[in-house]
Amino acid sequence: MTPPIMEMKPMGASDDFGLRPGGWSLCRDIHRFGFETLRKLAEAGTKLVDDATAAIESYPGVAPA
Repeated sequence: MTPPIMEMKPMGASDDFGLRPGGWSLCRDIHRFGFETLRKLAEAGTKLVDDATAAIESYPGVAPA
């Protein structure tokens, strides 16, 4: 067996924030999906949940299926 040549680290793990679970991946995802801020991402997610809730309330017999 050969020893590993380098230690793998998450992208941008140069400070404490990157060491927290999901820290840098969340920051990357905000911009990856075209959102400028975490607030805009949260607003879009809230809208999707509200739309899904309205659809379930409109068709209650379909939701359990």
